[in-house]
Amino acid sequence: MKQVVFVLMTCLLFFVSACSEHRVIRETNIEFENCSQGCEIKQEKCQGSCRNNCVQCSAHANQTSKLSYRQYQREQVIRGGTIARQLKSYRDPLQCRKTTCNCKADYQVCIQACGGKIHKELRAAPVC
Repeated sequence: MKQVVFVLMTCLLFFVSACSEHRVIRETNIEFENCSQGCEIKQEKCQGSCRNNCVQCSAHANQTSKLSYRQYQREQVIRGGTIARQLKSYRDPLQCRKTTCNCKADYQVCIQACGGKIHKELRAAPVC
């Protein structure tokens, strides 16, 4: 009988502990606000550098494709062949869509370090 009571009490304790909820309690909201403002400043700087990387990547890709296309044209003229390709043939359309930095993930980690909560969701890759 004692064993049955012990098992029932253990199960009850187990079920009650499974329903417990853990919350992060901040000492003051001012600390969180200051920390989150720092995170927002870091995110703005990150996005600015990523935009610059996108523009620079596109400019570099255009310049490289033009040089390759001109070389192709010269080779065809020397061979006496016809120019069948276009400038678009020398540009990789996905080259500048590859992510070089992930500002949103860095921001989320920063906010979590401040004690905030982040709800995750899936989205399409950014278009350059």
